[in-house]
Amino acid sequence: MNDLDEIRTLLAKPAPSPDVVTRRRRQLRNSMGQRPFRRKAPWILVPAAVAAVAAGLVIAPGRFGNAPPPMTSARDVLLVAATTAARTHEEPGKYWHVTVTQNGQQREEYWYQRDGQLWIKGEGLKGEGKLTKLISKPEPFAIGPLRMTFDELRQLPADENALYTQLRSAVADSHLRTSAGPLSDAQEDGAATETLISLISEAPVSPEVRAGAYRALAARPGVQDLGDADGGRRLQVQVTDGTDTIVVDPNTAHVHNTSSWVPLTGGIMSSDGNVTIDTEWTDDLPAE
Repeated sequence: MNDLDEIRTLLAKPAPSPDVVTRRRRQLRNSMGQRPFRRKAPWILVPAAVAAVAAGLVIAPGRFGNAPPPMTSARDVLLVAATTAARTHEEPGKYWHVTVTQNGQQREEYWYQRDGQLWIKGEGLKGEGKLTKLISKPEPFAIGPLRMTFDELRQLPADENALYTQLRSAVADSHLRTSAGPLSDAQEDGAATETLISLISEAPVSPEVRAGAYRALAARPGVQDLGDADGGRRLQVQVTDGTDTIVVDPNTAHVHNTSSWVPLTGGIMSSDGNVTIDTEWTDDLPAE
């Protein structure tokens, strides 16, 4: 018998019965320590989920991609404004130009030079609407009830805790008074808050210090979110004699509306109307 005959003889043998096959498979699994195979349920991906998995995103209600969380409090608004302020690029000039607009009408303008020289223009101011230089010794910059030179403003700390502590101490050391007498502790807290409002809306401080002022204001008790307003979110803050309101645009870190402001000539002005303060660096004075 040759090799081909032997192969034909093997192939001609009957196949083992089904019982034998099943028994042999069971013996093989037991010897290998395996469990019986179970078919897994198939994954079913809806189209939106497929796209999210492909992009490596985590789907959360009301959030898409890298969108910021919603702002639900005054603190949220102010902290977002702080982040925006810190990212602002500053281009210093020769004069710090402040424009005060009330109810859509330009009310007054100031040009503050780093050495304290001051030019003013506006109805009711010296010069009666004409550009006028104040002929006096260099003027410090007014922030809330305090006054600081340009160098002092530029040296303020950017850390919100250190900033508020320094301003609060300066208020206490200034021995401020009202017609009723010295300020109470609560009134001194309010006066320090007024300085923070000046720093975020008027003063020629660095972007980092302005951001610190926003964070310090966010930490103050009693700051309330009054809801959306034209130009941003309307917030209520506790000041020396009650409350003030400001409208902050967190996306630009700009104060669009305030119920009080500090003229560079001194004092604190209050208004029931809409007062907007715009600031910028410029290298030129306007024609007289």
